[in-house]
Amino acid sequence: MTDLMPPAEPPADEHYCMAEVDLFRDLSRREIAALGAHAPMRAVPAGQIVYNPVQPTPVLFIIKRGRIRLHRITRAGRSVTTAVLGPGTVFGEMDLLGLRMRATWAEALEPTELCLMSRNDVRELVFTDHRIALRVAEQLSVRIADLEDRLTDLTCKALGERLAATLCQLARHTPEDPIRLTHQQLGALVGATRERTTTALGELAKHNLINLRRGKIIIHDEHRLAAFADGVHLPPASGSTSEQD
Repeated sequence: MTDLMPPAEPPADEHYCMAEVDLFRDLSRREIAALGAHAPMRAVPAGQIVYNPVQPTPVLFIIKRGRIRLHRITRAGRSVTTAVLGPGTVFGEMDLLGLRMRATWAEALEPTELCLMSRNDVRELVFTDHRIALRVAEQLSVRIADLEDRLTDLTCKALGERLAATLCQLARHTPEDPIRLTHQQLGALVGATRERTTTALGELAKHNLINLRRGKIIIHDEHRLAAFADGVHLPPASGSTSEQD
């Protein structure tokens, strides 16, 4: 008797790199497995440069775990952050998908896992699938809106408000986890020195919006923090605790 049962779907974690990435949520596990076979995973430590515009490479990076900071360096040597990307987002020099890095550097803000795809694999496996192309377009639209917000923050907001907005953005990727960045790293994100960033974080803690612990920041009230970022200044609240990182 002929077995007409369809072949079993591969287990969800067989191709770990692609599993649970939001970009591929419209695909079956079998389709994800086919993609995963062409996307090796690379683990990088915090602080490592993963894309260098001096030596550009046509690679699509898919963030599996961690956060990546995209930034440019001015002629004066100042680093200007253009985006902070979390799990499930993509970046790289990939003209097929409308991705351009140009003079942008990519740095891991924390221990990060990346899936890498070559230009040929993107052309054959990703670009031809309208479902994935749609998700990429959605991501690019969100990134443009985030960049507009960041530019507005840099020109119109005080440091504390910029810092509150950045913390809200970081929490959006992994709201259940504390933010594990140093004051120096946060300063690079908001365009301020470590000392000024430490002072601004202390003010947020005094308002009971965040709790500071050694090596991590816990958002106490995300809604009030977002309001503060929008210029709604709140009176200080008691009960906040903090430690320097």
